[in-house]
Amino acid sequence: MRGKHKSLDKDLKKSIRWLESVAGVQKIVIGLSEACRHKYAPGHLRFKMDVDAGITLNGYSGNGVVNLFVRINPTSEREQVKLKIKAYFR
Repeated sequence: MRGKHKSLDKDLKKSIRWLESVAGVQKIVIGLSEACRHKYAPGHLRFKMDVDAGITLNGYSGNGVVNLFVRINPTSEREQVKLKIKAYFR
């Protein structure tokens, strides 16, 4: 289940669909997008920080960086989700 904003780069859409299938992920909210240069391949997701109800990620597209909030329920699965993201996006 996604939040209000739904428009994404096609490479990021594939990564978001994978992330939605990870056990423990309840909801993904797509935040603001910033047009800038970066060193990551389009579609790459990178952990940013822990928050109360889940984690925040940076999603990298061909146009810039998108902020993502991932709600994890229960929060005890937070570390497992972070490890899966790290292993998938090496």
